[in-house]
Amino acid sequence: MRVFEWIMIVATGLLLFSTVVCGLWMRFSGKEIEQSSIDFHMYVGLLAAVATVITIVLLLMRKG
Repeated sequence: MRVFEWIMIVATGLLLFSTVVCGLWMRFSGKEIEQSSIDFHMYVGLLAAVATVITIVLLLMRKG
């Protein structure tokens, strides 16, 4: 289970990082943003939220 926890921690970190970086890029690029780009980044953000919840639950189960 420890390997899966580390995989989830790394995946969560990468998803959160990409969500922040891409969101900032879209905000400050000054270019017109296509709807497909917004949709893609919305799904990445939702995936990050789900991965974060799973990671928190896994780490809380390990402590308890």
